[in-house]
Amino acid sequence: MRTLTVAVVVALIVTGSARAAPDAQTLLRAVEDNLRGGSGKATITLTVTRPDRQTEYVLAIWTDGQDRSLVLVKAPARDAGQAFLRVDDNLWIYNPRLKRTLRIPPSGRSDSFLGSDISYSDLSGRDAERDYTPRIVSDDSTAIVLDLIPKPGAPTPYGKVTFRVQAGTYAPLEWTFYDQRGQAVKRIVFSAHAKIGARVFPTRTVVEDLIRPGYRMSAVYTEMRPRRARA
Repeated sequence: MRTLTVAVVVALIVTGSARAAPDAQTLLRAVEDNLRGGSGKATITLTVTRPDRQTEYVLAIWTDGQDRSLVLVKAPARDAGQAFLRVDDNLWIYNPRLKRTLRIPPSGRSDSFLGSDISYSDLSGRDAERDYTPRIVSDDSTAIVLDLIPKPGAPTPYGKVTFRVQAGTYAPLEWTFYDQRGQAVKRIVFSAHAKIGARVFPTRTVVEDLIRPGYRMSAVYTEMRPRRARA
């Protein structure tokens, strides 16, 4: 293979004759960086909708963007003070009523977080990179679609996950989760993207249960403050 000069590569990119296409694993890492990468603090308004009720939570979250995060429930009053700590693959819950800290075992990772449509496993960092093997299904000028197939022995209830991401920025757009029979059971839609440092971060997330009508959840990020690098 001939080696292209820098000038030729730049010219091809500018004219649109060539576009860098990372391998599937690198692309998945870039998607996770956009979604989780970057340290800082934010406020999240979590709205859980059910056919007969709607509950709104206000959460404060601190994260290093990698292996550690802390989520504190600020409202409603009956749940205020609950805290969720993640360090690497370990998860703990603090219950202010019992004044006890409990570790969530691997068998409990699929349980619902605050009765919502996300699980504790969804809070546990970069599981997609660790538990799935990605494959690029389609790639055009607007979006890239990846299929994620669970690795043998991976602790996931899903048979496949499909990611649709924005071309160029690799910002997440839509994720669809399938059960072991190939039926779509959950969809997550990401929107209201904002540039935060080097990331393109979705500040609004909507989770819809595709099996149970009327079950959905939205999460809106506000008051986002990236952590400043130390001098």
